[in-house]
Amino acid sequence: MRRLPDRPAGTFFFNIRAHDDGEKLVLGHKIPAGGGFNDGLKVLDLLAHHPSTAKFIATKLVRHFVSDNPPPALVNRVAAAFTKSDGDIRETLKAIFFSNEFYSPESYRAKVKRPFELAVSAIRVLGADTNGGPGTHQWIARMGEPLYGYQTPNGYSDTAESWVNTGGLLERMNFGVALAGNRIPGTQVDLTKLAGANTEKRKMIDDSLKSILAGEVSTATRETLLKQVDQSDPIAKVVGLILGTPEFQRQ
Repeated sequence: MRRLPDRPAGTFFFNIRAHDDGEKLVLGHKIPAGGGFNDGLKVLDLLAHHPSTAKFIATKLVRHFVSDNPPPALVNRVAAAFTKSDGDIRETLKAIFFSNEFYSPESYRAKVKRPFELAVSAIRVLGADTNGGPGTHQWIARMGEPLYGYQTPNGYSDTAESWVNTGGLLERMNFGVALAGNRIPGTQVDLTKLAGANTEKRKMIDDSLKSILAGEVSTATRETLLKQVDQSDPIAKVVGLILGTPEFQRQ
């Protein structure tokens, strides 16, 4: 198989033999004949500055950081920031992070973590020692997001409906139990840092909830945990169940 020459990221391959060097009309703009390589640069410039591009990027960003259903007013403001700053991503993101919608109660924990985000956040919150190797990769794949495994260039879905299903939720729970039980090759956790030497059920659960979720858990979730855990259960089971709670599944 012929290997294409290495090129810096952000550039494109120009094949003069396959290029139409005549006059062209692109998005209502006339591109004169004889432009050669510069035709590609002009088309990229037209695309980058087209209002639809600003709207598309703004929608993707707001969906990722705020809500699965991006508020139209916020999308319009973010698109305007993108256009005004000539595509400066820092200025574009500032329009999101300084918005009322970003800090609204409706947006708080409105987003469900994708499997990769769930795995990383669980490992971090438990202070695990990990090599980030195949043992972790396999669990992320089991939860539905094989690394670099999406077949088309638009990437994995960023909405809850793609991840919240019976099979996916079960694997998320299994992952939490495996992680807390030190059953993921290449990853080790020391759970005594979370709840110390407490063995009393309510105290163990409350200390673990404080460490993992800063205590921000619904009464219903806490009561469910109390029913699921016996006095003789090890802390690994408690932590595994907490990692599977609805609260931890959200960003």
